[in-house]
Amino acid sequence: MQSSLITSFNSPIPGPLVSVIMAVYNGAAYLAEAIESALNQTYSNIELIIVNDCSSDESVSIVTRYLSDGRITLFQNERNSGVAASRNHALEHAKGEFITFLDQDDIWLPRKLEIQVSVIQANPGIGLLHAGYARIDPNGALLPAYRELPAERFSDPDATVDVRDVFAEIFVTNDIQPLTTMIPREVIEVVGPFDAELPGVDDYELWLRIALRYPVGHIQTIVGYWRAHPGQQSNQGYRMLMIRLKALDQILNQYPEAESRVPRKAFRKRMHGMCASAANYTMYYLHDYLAARDLFARALKFQLLDFPSLGKYAYCSLPTPLRDGLKKIKGLL
Repeated sequence: MQSSLITSFNSPIPGPLVSVIMAVYNGAAYLAEAIESALNQTYSNIELIIVNDCSSDESVSIVTRYLSDGRITLFQNERNSGVAASRNHALEHAKGEFITFLDQDDIWLPRKLEIQVSVIQANPGIGLLHAGYARIDPNGALLPAYRELPAERFSDPDATVDVRDVFAEIFVTNDIQPLTTMIPREVIEVVGPFDAELPGVDDYELWLRIALRYPVGHIQTIVGYWRAHPGQQSNQGYRMLMIRLKALDQILNQYPEAESRVPRKAFRKRMHGMCASAANYTMYYLHDYLAARDLFARALKFQLLDFPSLGKYAYCSLPTPLRDGLKKIKGLL
C-alpha cells in the first residue's frame, strides 16, 4: 500500500481545467443546490457541462438561470437516453484535464475540487481518485449514521491518501460514489466511456475497467453529500442485482485476467451470492424457471454444497405439468 499525506492545497490558479459533468432528468427539486455547489467551489477553473435528458419538469428553466456564468454549457438530448448516455454525451464535449461527476440531487462541499486536484497532481499515475461522503435525507439533513461525525472529518486539508490496486476489493463490494470521484481525461480515453446498457451500475463497471489498469486513490475525508430519496435507481432492488451480475459477467468475458486478480475464495463467494440471488428472484418473481435453473446451476458451480440451491435447481428442472402439480399439492397443504 502506498500512502501519502496532503500537505498543501495552494495549487496555482487557474490550474488545470476540470470538467464537471451533470446529467439532468426531472431534477427540479434539488438541481439548484447541486449547480451552486459546483459553481461555489474554491477551485474555480471548471466547466460545468449539463445534459438535459428530456426533462418534463422545470429543470431547464432552473439551469437557464445560471447560464450567465460562462463556465456552464447546456446540451439537450433528442430523446430520453439515461444517465450513462447523458454522461457520455457530455464527455464528447469535455475539454478538462480532469473529469468529475455531480448528480442533480447531490451536493459538493466547497473544497472538493481544490483537494482533489492537488492530490491527483501529487500522485501521477492514479486512474481514479475518490473520497468519503455523508448521506442526507430529501430535506438535506444528515442521516442518523452521520450526525455525530466530528467537523474535522469534512474537507480535511490533512487527510491521508491511500493509492493502491483495489480491483479485487471493488469486484467484491463497491462503495465508490460518482460525486466523490475525479478521473484524468487520458484514463477515460484509454478505457472508454460509460456503458449505457448497464443503467444504474454503469459507473461501477467503469470503475472496474479503470482498476484493472491503474491504481486507485482514496482521500480519507468527506467531500460531499449523497442524497437519499425514493426516486433513485439504486433503490430498485433485484433489478439492480441483475444488471450488476451482467456487469461482472461482462468484465470477466472481456478481460480474462480479471478472475485471477481476485482471491479465489472471495471470487467464488461473490459469484455464488450474485448468481443465487439472481436465481431466486428469477424463480419467485419472474416465474422464468428455465432461466432460474441456469442461474442456480451457475451458483452451484461456485458452491456445490448449497443444498437450498440444489433443491431449487431440481424444482426448476421439472416438466411444467409436474411443477404445477407440486404447486397445487403445496396449496392444499
